[in-house]
Amino acid sequence: MSNPEKKEFNPTEKPAGYLGLPLRDAEAAARACMVRYGKTQLRLSWLFEVLLRSFLFLRNEKPLRLDEEPQRILVLEYWNLGDLVMLTPFLKNLRLHYPKAHIAIIASPRAVSMLEGQGLVDEIIPVKMPWAQHMARRKKYFSRYWGEYIRCIGRLRARRFDLGFTVRADIRDNFLLWVGKVRHRVGYGYGYGGSLLTEVVPPDLSQPHYADRWLHLLEHLGKPVLDRQPELRVGPEQRAFGRRFLGEMGLDDGDVLVGFHPGARNEVRQWGNEKFLEVARRLTELLPVKILWFQDPGAPEKLSGREFIPVTLPLKEFLAVLSECKVLVCNDTGPMHMASGLGVPVVAVFGPGMRDWWGPRSAGSQVVTNESIWCRPCFDYCIFDQPYCLRVISVDSVYEAAAKALNGLVHRVCQDKKEPTSSERLGMSSVQRP
Repeated sequence: MSNPEKKEFNPTEKPAGYLGLPLRDAEAAARACMVRYGKTQLRLSWLFEVLLRSFLFLRNEKPLRLDEEPQRILVLEYWNLGDLVMLTPFLKNLRLHYPKAHIAIIASPRAVSMLEGQGLVDEIIPVKMPWAQHMARRKKYFSRYWGEYIRCIGRLRARRFDLGFTVRADIRDNFLLWVGKVRHRVGYGYGYGGSLLTEVVPPDLSQPHYADRWLHLLEHLGKPVLDRQPELRVGPEQRAFGRRFLGEMGLDDGDVLVGFHPGARNEVRQWGNEKFLEVARRLTELLPVKILWFQDPGAPEKLSGREFIPVTLPLKEFLAVLSECKVLVCNDTGPMHMASGLGVPVVAVFGPGMRDWWGPRSAGSQVVTNESIWCRPCFDYCIFDQPYCLRVISVDSVYEAAAKALNGLVHRVCQDKKEPTSSERLGMSSVQRP
């Protein structure tokens, strides 16, 4: 295997996964297997690009030369918290390749507390993009956030960024880089808007995961990827808070903590509170574990009784406590990616989401899903009366995945404490429901 540090950039070389397809064919294939855009959205994007092309020649641009080091770099990722966690490998590699550059990111205001202290960027520009808000479709296009978007354009034009990155193949992002006068704009064009970029990257059809899509942008520029693992850091103060909080809950350092996060921002992504409760009860019957029941601030109380420990904390404190868990059982949501970034194994229930696009990447993680569902991926709207992609997933399948993730770990803990293991206590030779 060749040393990646010695790789020379050949601008005519086709990136891995390009499969010898012409760019137009590769982008057509990507529209079929890497995004889920409706016909109306694609047609409007195509029309918008056609109308804009007549104005492109009016801009007298000086793109960044290959031998020129960028001084100011902009990254666009203003959607969900989980998307930002999947962005962290890109940001780590970006910092390694451009250690002297000022790196800024346009992100949702909700993400500021998570990004602070990570050492990944120098500046966070909080913006609520109107189309990225989770509200009714019609409200998005008559939202007060359009004023915030216009102010963001003004800030970008004043800052004069040398290099900008976007991964969503969304003409709105490509337009923002262009109208914001970013000199060198790197991204994908398979959602249309490629003419607004200075560097249209051919999609890597062999690596559809969202984190890999980001990293492929660097590979296209001849920058080797040195680290592909998502990462979130927990500082000393956060870690001290987490341990102090758990101590106040009556938990010891040696306890095996299993986190459950049954929530999701949309009902289409929720497997069901009662089903998660049943999995947690079965685990406590089999294994000497303590259950932390995570709930988002402001969410309705769904935990009755005192069999598990309820935890409702702000984002930064939530990360501190989550980092102390040995496993997290959850839906396909932001906390799944946060656990992955913290190195916590995840048992994730996937319904409308694609594991190949958004699956957890921490070691030991497992995804429970029904592969036969033909309509995925979808997002906030289900074409059926209910999300059958989740309804057909059984409690047994999630329980078995969680027990498998925990059994080896608990076995080692029991040996350290000289306690009987689950198999010894229950007379079992393998993990199954008593």
